[in-house]
Parts: sequence; structure tokens; C-alpha cells
Amino acid sequence: MNLAMVKEAMEEMKRKNHPFTALEQEFIALFASQTGDKKRVNQLMEEFLQAENDTESQQMIERYSTQYMGKQPWVEQIERLLVSLERYRLEEERAMQGLVDILEAYGIPTTVSEKEQ
Repeated sequence: MNLAMVKEAMEEMKRKNHPFTALEQEFIALFASQTGDKKRVNQLMEEFLQAENDTESQQMIERYSTQYMGKQPWVEQIERLLVSLERYRLEEERAMQGLVDILEAYGIPTTVSEKEQ
């Protein structure tokens, strides 16, 4: 399990400026955590960019999922939970920084660490 790779994959998806579906985002994050291979994760994203419909996306998910299957179902569930928590943490971090930026725009100096207390 590689949560740092999940963060990197989520940031890369944002840079792609493509409306990935929720299913695609979840799978990319899960695939990144499982493989830890930036090259294969980027390849997966590129293929999703070229997909013309949900059926093609689903076929890619099935094809790529065979690359990391073989774990016990309960292990996969825990890993999915950890990936979801990491995605949530990243979104929360982004939201907190947005609040700090708004406060600073109104002349109220603050930092994210002050707001977390």
C-alpha cells in the first residue's frame, strides 16, 4: 500500500484537466496505492483520457484490476478504505488552504495549522 502514490496520482489527475468519473478516480487511486508504479498509473490515466464511453472505461478497469488481484477480499476492503481516507484528507487539506486564502484576502493573517487547532 502506497499512500504517497495516491496523493501523487490525485494531483496528476487535476493537472490533466479532464473530468474523470468518480469510478475512474477511485480506481486510479486504488491502482496507484496497489502498484506504486508511476509509469503504469500515468499510462492508465492516458487510457482513461482516450476512452469514449463508460463501457470502455469499465473494460480498462477490468483489464488493469487483473494486475493486482489475488488478495483476500477483506484486505482489498481495508485498502479501499485507506485509499478513500487519503483522498478525503487531500480534499480537506485543499479546502482548508482555500479558507486561509479567503481570510488572507480580507486581511486576516492566518495559517492552515492555526485553523486545525
